[in-house]
Amino acid sequence: MTLATTGATPTGTTSITVTGTGVSATHTTSFSLTVNPVATNDFSISASPTSGSATAGSATTSTISTAVTSGVAQSVALSATGAPTGAFVSFNPQTLTAGTGTSTMTVTTSTTTPGGTYPITVTGTGASATHTASFSLTVQTASGTTPAFVQYAGATESATATSLNGSFPSPTTSGDLLVLSASEYNGSTNHITSVTDTAGNTWTRVASYNSSGHNSNGEVWYSAGAQTITTVTAHTASAVSMSFVVQEFSGVASTSPVDTANGTSTTGTSAASGSATSSTANDLAVGFVAGHGNGESITVSAPGYVAQPQQTTTGTITTVVAGYQVLGPPGSTAFAGSFPTAMYWAAGVTLFRPAS
Repeated sequence: MTLATTGATPTGTTSITVTGTGVSATHTTSFSLTVNPVATNDFSISASPTSGSATAGSATTSTISTAVTSGVAQSVALSATGAPTGAFVSFNPQTLTAGTGTSTMTVTTSTTTPGGTYPITVTGTGASATHTASFSLTVQTASGTTPAFVQYAGATESATATSLNGSFPSPTTSGDLLVLSASEYNGSTNHITSVTDTAGNTWTRVASYNSSGHNSNGEVWYSAGAQTITTVTAHTASAVSMSFVVQEFSGVASTSPVDTANGTSTTGTSAASGSATSSTANDLAVGFVAGHGNGESITVSAPGYVAQPQQTTTGTITTVVAGYQVLGPPGSTAFAGSFPTAMYWAAGVTLFRPAS
């Protein structure tokens, strides 16, 4: 028995009765016929990575891949929409056979392309189907100076004292920004009274972060446009356990450098500064987590930050991890860290404007 279908045959399962008729008897048997839908040639498309950044006037790339999801392979033509002013998107090659090979998508910006983040839609058009993939382009403005990390100085102590020194591996460069992130075992009292250095630079406190009744306190101080130094000293009115990190950065505004700041203090197994939102492009974000009461390792969990080695005292323990990140277009950021067991902590993030 042969059953033939046509393109108009409905899909689904049908019971067919086969009858045998003889001279003296008639009998039947059943046969189940399932008609499947005609296989449609189809494909999927993806971009890897799904985001990229470029300074205005430069380019970024992503690899475009396809895969056959049903039927047979078909030719897929690539195109893109959503590129910002002054930017264009190209593909090499422009056409793919679904499931075979990849194409390199290049997004090229111009010096006039405005900063910001732009969603770009990549479209693959085939004979029987059209699909899209998403790519996020971040353009950083080329104007001004981009801040850069230079070096750091760490400082710890083995006994409480009214001052603590930290020295850089090399003399700092005149005009750079110096940022001190400190951990103190003194709660809401006996904060740092002053920060001094070997050149007599002016140091300014950004903030102190502490909670009433807790022994933890974290502070941030800075010196903008600082003259060359080798050593930094933090002072308190009475003896206290303290550790700090001082980071040196180039390319930061020498006057009124602080854009904004945020921070908090409490207890638990994770610490977070809370969000701070930049108002200019290429802000320098400097964050810290200060721990108190034990010397456990603090793991920085905030994405995009480069952390300096953790500084931990002996005796009455304070510990601090500080890090930085150069932001792109204006937006929000936060500094955060985690540790194995609960302890008192303080965390903060400060945004500094780039030099113009």
